Amino acid sequence: MGQLEINVEGMTCEQCARTVAGALASVPGVRSARVDFKDHKATVETDGPPVSVDSLVQAVARAGYRVPANPAAPQPALASNNSPSTAPQPGTNMPPGAKSQPKPSAHPASADNERLLLDIEGMTCASCVARVEHALQSVPGVTTARANLATNEATVWAKNGVDVDQLTQAVARAGYRAAMISSRDESGAEAGARATRELTHWRRQLLLALVLFAPVIVCEFFVAQEPRLVWVQFVAATLGQLVVGWPFYVGAWQRVLHASTNMDTLVTIGTLAAYGSGVYGLFAAEHAAHAGPMHLMDAGIILTFITLGKYLEARAKGRASAAIRKLLELSPAVANVERNGRVLSVPPSEVSQGESIVVRPGDKIPLDARVTSGTSSVDESWLTGESIPRDKSPGDEILAGTINGQGSLTAEVLRPAGRTALAQVIELVRRAQESKTEIQRLADQVVSWFVPAVLVVAALTLVAWGLAAGEWFEGVAAMVAVLVVACPCALGLATPTAILVASGRGAELGILVKEAHSLELAGRVTTVVLDKTGTVTLGKPQVSGVWPSDSVSEAELLSTAAAVEQLSKHPLAEPIVQVARERGLTFEPASNLQIVPGQGISARGKAGELLVGNEKLLAERGIAWSSQQPLIQSLRQEGVTPIVVAAGKRLLGVIGVADIVAPHSREGVERLTKLGLDVLLLSGDNRAIAARVAREVGIRHIQAEVLPDQKQAVVGELRKAGAVVAMVGDGINDAPALAAADVGIAIGSGSDIAIEAADVVIVGNDLRAVARVVELARATLRTIKQNLVWAFAYNLLLIPLAAGVFVPLGGYRLPSVAAAAAMALSSVSVVANSLLLRVRRIE
Repeated sequence: MGQLEINVEGMTCEQCARTVAGALASVPGVRSARVDFKDHKATVETDGPPVSVDSLVQAVARAGYRVPANPAAPQPALASNNSPSTAPQPGTNMPPGAKSQPKPSAHPASADNERLLLDIEGMTCASCVARVEHALQSVPGVTTARANLATNEATVWAKNGVDVDQLTQAVARAGYRAAMISSRDESGAEAGARATRELTHWRRQLLLALVLFAPVIVCEFFVAQEPRLVWVQFVAATLGQLVVGWPFYVGAWQRVLHASTNMDTLVTIGTLAAYGSGVYGLFAAEHAAHAGPMHLMDAGIILTFITLGKYLEARAKGRASAAIRKLLELSPAVANVERNGRVLSVPPSEVSQGESIVVRPGDKIPLDARVTSGTSSVDESWLTGESIPRDKSPGDEILAGTINGQGSLTAEVLRPAGRTALAQVIELVRRAQESKTEIQRLADQVVSWFVPAVLVVAALTLVAWGLAAGEWFEGVAAMVAVLVVACPCALGLATPTAILVASGRGAELGILVKEAHSLELAGRVTTVVLDKTGTVTLGKPQVSGVWPSDSVSEAELLSTAAAVEQLSKHPLAEPIVQVARERGLTFEPASNLQIVPGQGISARGKAGELLVGNEKLLAERGIAWSSQQPLIQSLRQEGVTPIVVAAGKRLLGVIGVADIVAPHSREGVERLTKLGLDVLLLSGDNRAIAARVAREVGIRHIQAEVLPDQKQAVVGELRKAGAVVAMVGDGINDAPALAAADVGIAIGSGSDIAIEAADVVIVGNDLRAVARVVELARATLRTIKQNLVWAFAYNLLLIPLAAGVFVPLGGYRLPSVAAAAAMALSSVSVVANSLLLRVRRIE
């Protein structure tokens, strides 16, 4: 087995990476392919005859991408055990008895890449986000940077060895402030503290605005009777400008120092223009009666409305970003660990794998561990959604964030802090929140030129009113209205707030989304491909039916079979023994187990020789079985394994064993069909079994006896035909198809490799959650579109109205005060619309 690494040009998103990976995997001799679009690298593992680089280059070219003249990547091939795998590793198996938990990889990157999280202060709109990202990406060694206005954080993927000071200095040069966040827990704590600080700041600013600008407004009603009140207005308005307007002026000055613009620029120019014209009118005798007080009042109301909008926005953003904080609160602050015969209370981060922890009654469990002594019941509802606690005894696994019941447990730590199931869920939610959709990238491009364009429009508005109509004061008012109404806050919040709320809502529903782009694609899915084993079915043999012979009871049939099968380790033995025990049956003693290859097993009991197997076993022992022949043939045609049981020379009956359909699979398929989706069952099992399962759950389209690479090909053909495909699977053999689909959805109890290759992880085995994924994705996509349409339409409609374009036609000009109210309303409405996802009913 060998490994090659090549550079690939032209990739812009995860979908590109999947396309390239599929193209490379189709090259003969290629065992697997991993592609990272941010590092522009592809790592190919080969097995068998040597694979030429030329064949890989041609495969990439056929997929529509390019390999540079020097295709070899400068870094060594990936060989680290810590590197995430996004493709199947044939021959890899789960450890015996291990229970897989959701295990998200780090952001796809080469072995020498690391992910850094920065707290950013000073961002106010979408243009700030673009500027921070550009500043971070200009630092040597940074491969990708993403800033998020809703969380005020930036995530950076950089080569190991990048100096954090370089990152913070780059942000400072752009006019913002950055600080390194060293841990995920610190990130959650800091996010909560920052949200509280921001809300407190804007609440204080709003109260000051109300106190300082109230005299300006009140005096306006009496200034005609008492002209000297204009000086009260002047003093109050000036104090308001200095106190309430100060944060905006500082932000605008920072932009001037860095030769750039943002929301603060528009607010500052607008309010200063209104205030300046008011002062001019106040001191110029010919305007003293009206223009001065009116424009002073306009300036005050503008700042008040904008401050009110920022306060409401801060409240809404805090609610939108609460998902991670709530998850972090699930983990206790301390763990009780046994060391040197003593029980010490230490932070979970200081507990190592293999150490013993003590979980007292009512405690939250701090780390993933395996019970070594004690019995109790544990509330696992945060992970499974099941409200009924699960009993735990020695050998059972307990998970961080779950709540212990009345018993005391001692357990051995399986995974340290940062690698627990809870930590991995938090990581998936964070990754979704910090990522961007294609729609947002388009909006970012528009915003990059939006503010300068608004400044030009505002200047033209002033000139048009002054030169064409001779109304310079009206021109100032119109210019102020344009500047204020055009603030791009809503554009900056339209997508990230929706993603924030949707990812948190998804986590509550047991849906973990890795990338916002995946959520966007899931909303456009037209075809859902379902793996059979472990996805539609339970994934392990179960007793599907019991058919006793005449004058034989089900209890006798089951207890006799279980008496023999309990001596065996055959996969079909366990479900029979389990059903017998569940029914409370007692087994007669059996001994002298004999295995008859290809036929079954026999043992000795009170009734003589006990036989459990197929009809060949009974025929060789001279036992008549022809009365059950129609039943046996019927079961085989349906993909059910018939197990014939006899005691002495008497035929007791037949037990059917099959991989039965999971409890909610039929309902899950029905929901997918109601959503207008085509559903295809894809299975490597024989056609009879696949057809039986398809009939039981209501799937009309099946493809059976399909090998893993053929599954990938089926998905590829569907995509070529124009379908947007979601692949749902749980096994190692599903990983290629999961990676090849538009959206890969992994069942959370499946293999780690399937989870790595997927875009969405469902916690548990409930197929109804697939419909929830689509519903949530559609609702999120609809919300994002509504937000963007509102934000763009708001600007496109109100800017001309604020400029007074329709006045010559007898139309209306939007006053600057109304413009300020509208601007505040736009931001709040976008966030409020996103928050509706929290209460949307998703069954």
